[in-house]
Amino acid sequence: MSDKKNHLWIPAQEVTDVPKSPTARNKDYGVTPSEHGQKLSQGLQEILKIFERFKASDSLSEEELVTFKVVLQDGEDFASRRQLIEDEGMKINAVKDKNHAVVTVKRDIFGTLQQRVSRYRDEGRKKDFQYIAGFEPFRAADKKTNDLVRFFKENPDELSIDVQMMLLPDLSPEVRDRVQEKIEEKIVEKNGKIQDEPYHLTDGTAIIRAMVSVSSIDELSDDQGIYRVERTAFFQHIASSAISGFKTSLQLDPGTNIDELPIVVVLDDGVDLPDSISSVVPVHWLATGVHKTSIFGGHGTPVASRAAFADLGMHIGDAYLSPRAKIVDATIIDTGRTPGNIVLQRIQEAVAEFAPIGKIFNFSYNADIPIEGDDMSVLGSELDLLCRAHHIKFVLSAGNHKLVFSEDNLKDIIDDDDSKIAEPADAMLGIAVGAVVGQTHPGSVSKMNEISPYSRRGPGFAGFYKPDITAYGATQCKNGVVPPDPYSLCLSKTGYCAMAGTSFTAPTVAGDLAQVFTSVPDGDIELAQALLYNGAIPLYDRVGIRQEEIDLAGNLYGRGLSSPENSMYSSENKVTFIHSGTMNRLNKKRVKFHIPKVLADTKVKRGESKARVTVTCIAQPPIDRTKGSEYSAAYISASIHRLNSKGNNVVDNPSVSDNRNKWDTCYHFSNEFSAFASGDWEIWLELFTRWGVGDDDEIPYSLVITVEDLTESGNMYTEILKETAGRFMPVQSTRVSVR
Repeated sequence: MSDKKNHLWIPAQEVTDVPKSPTARNKDYGVTPSEHGQKLSQGLQEILKIFERFKASDSLSEEELVTFKVVLQDGEDFASRRQLIEDEGMKINAVKDKNHAVVTVKRDIFGTLQQRVSRYRDEGRKKDFQYIAGFEPFRAADKKTNDLVRFFKENPDELSIDVQMMLLPDLSPEVRDRVQEKIEEKIVEKNGKIQDEPYHLTDGTAIIRAMVSVSSIDELSDDQGIYRVERTAFFQHIASSAISGFKTSLQLDPGTNIDELPIVVVLDDGVDLPDSISSVVPVHWLATGVHKTSIFGGHGTPVASRAAFADLGMHIGDAYLSPRAKIVDATIIDTGRTPGNIVLQRIQEAVAEFAPIGKIFNFSYNADIPIEGDDMSVLGSELDLLCRAHHIKFVLSAGNHKLVFSEDNLKDIIDDDDSKIAEPADAMLGIAVGAVVGQTHPGSVSKMNEISPYSRRGPGFAGFYKPDITAYGATQCKNGVVPPDPYSLCLSKTGYCAMAGTSFTAPTVAGDLAQVFTSVPDGDIELAQALLYNGAIPLYDRVGIRQEEIDLAGNLYGRGLSSPENSMYSSENKVTFIHSGTMNRLNKKRVKFHIPKVLADTKVKRGESKARVTVTCIAQPPIDRTKGSEYSAAYISASIHRLNSKGNNVVDNPSVSDNRNKWDTCYHFSNEFSAFASGDWEIWLELFTRWGVGDDDEIPYSLVITVEDLTESGNMYTEILKETAGRFMPVQSTRVSVR
């Protein structure tokens, strides 16, 4: 882009608050209290029998706590019926989905609950019980993941298994610690082995990793103090393969000021770049317990090279390399297969160390099995919590599969369930990155601009789009060969290497985000993320596309191909308006942007469009893994309101949308227009909330609006500045040197 201009800032005075009055309606389910009450009473009796049966050995026995499931009627949810549950003395510890929750109640209060249900059954009192469909025991079968059950079926001769046992969430720290100790003792009694010290998530939930016998898994899972049991995830190290040594010593551009470059924190097995360019890595750090091994830097070095230098194959003949980011080497991996609990704790430590100076953390590792999708993964949810707590962004690989070795065409690979993204790429506040083939090679099932044959695809958690964005990377042939090309080359300590994997497209996007970050005011990393998505280049033709086709494309490519320059700059033909703020449930927002007269007056042929508006709105909602499918507590809808040819304000959203899904963290869509009036158009924003969000709780958001002149007349940016007379001013980014 030769015509680089700064984006235009939308100030607070161009945003109008519109009061909103949320309403709630109760539904009469027409149940007969005698029949319905009898069902509820029977459920409570069964729960009590199980409590008494296991009381002697249960970890919650001394706490006199009864654990069970509450099931609401279809059409109800725990966000609206929370008061009912709590008024009956039940504490909601975890929500499985909007109709199912796991609760605890003191034994004496459980007796009171039985009495109240009996009066409802016999006398028709307390009609609010009609909203509860049933009370059910919380059994071992409810706690084991589908992957764990499938593993047992496929491996009937397996004698033991490495599992993670998540304790019941939202216990007080004192009760949690006592329960943890008793479950550890029970594991040892059953000839199991505690693998590592139990650890806590940021929300306080405790997890025990242990090797246990298959025969004991059900008995252990029946303990009331255990909420979920799953196979331990391992994060696999992939070593680089050098293809050629350096013919001449690599040199950094002498005009580069390393201190002024943005930071990417590389969470990996170490970074060991050639000495001549090693100054681009001013910080080397080891997490607690990490020991340098023979694999040091085998994966982290090529990852860091992509973050710092992007597509190295484009510059292999250049005299100098020009870095776009400096690297903080945060070494957290020191073995071939690192268990998830160790990875999580080391990431927590790295974030505490570097979040004060760095906003972008690259993590290019994934579990080796796809997500199930109905529950957020442990590591994915922890990364989300860290994002919110520290105002940082994790850039994550979507993960790799090996279907290219067993399938003969790309369609069969995509259709296979094993190609789904892997933990922690499901993190909703993180940026998951897929891979797209940059060049066509003989023998590859993927051609240029198609998803790479190893790259995992969406959907992610609860059906939301994943990956979020893609970058060019290598292809891989059925025989395992990775053809060298401009997008496959990385650096090792001693030479160039061709690397296939989303491990190496993720740092490309991390570096892209670092570049975009330099163009936003006030170090606003969420606004940089919104700009990155807004400027992504779609990899499919929207003409005549159906919604199911665009959904598939979204789960292959996300918002499109990352293009930092496209995201960083406006031009005469393409003007980007940016804004960030907060909003609550009681106010809608109408955000103004401007369409100049020169664009409105441009003539085009019948059936042709002359303007495209692309909208990206990213929210930072409260998140909670214990809420199951209700994980995200808020979303912000966005809609375009334009001036039609008569000057009337009308809503005009696309009939087929890229990404306008309820409860997703991002609304991203575009629409094209052929006839309209100039003046102030608006984006209307509305916040929807659930579970635990108060009416006046403020939810942060970042909004990016790009207007493109499809006729390329060439003076739109200048005319907007003239017509608005200082209302929308070019952004002046702030750059802070960090050593």
